[in-house]
Parts: sequence; C-alpha cells; structure tokens
Amino acid sequence: MHHQDHDQEQVLAAVLAALLLVGVTLIARELFGLWPAVVVGMGPVVAVYCGPPTARRIAVAVEVRRFRRRIDSHGRTAG
Repeated sequence: MHHQDHDQEQVLAAVLAALLLVGVTLIARELFGLWPAVVVGMGPVVAVYCGPPTARRIAVAVEVRRFRRRIDSHGRTAG
C-alpha cells in the first residue's frame, strides 16, 4: 500500500509541475510575447532533459584533458 501512495504522490507532483509550467508560460506570453514565453516554457524542460548528459560530457572532457596534461608533464620530466 505504501508503494501505491508513493506512486500517487509522484503523479500528483508531475501534474502540478506541468500545470505550473503551463501557467507560467501563458502568463509570460501575455506579459512578454510569444518567443520569450517559448523560452520560459521550454527552457526548464530542455535543461532537465539535456542537463545531466551534457554535464557528464563536460566532466569527462575535463578529466581527460587533466589526465593528458599529467601524462605529458610526466613524460617531459622522465625523458
């Protein structure tokens, strides 16, 4: 029964988030126009969808660069 309650809470949270997003988008459209409203409405969705993979790619690229520099500096001092 506890699992079902948790699922219902998650569904309720998702519905409230969607309603809030729609409401904010409609208010932004009336205040600022169509394209700023699109940015306000789609920005969080794109950030949630693309954010973690992008952050992971950036972190891997930084660590690879750091590792290459360490190898290069070690090769210079040893050779």
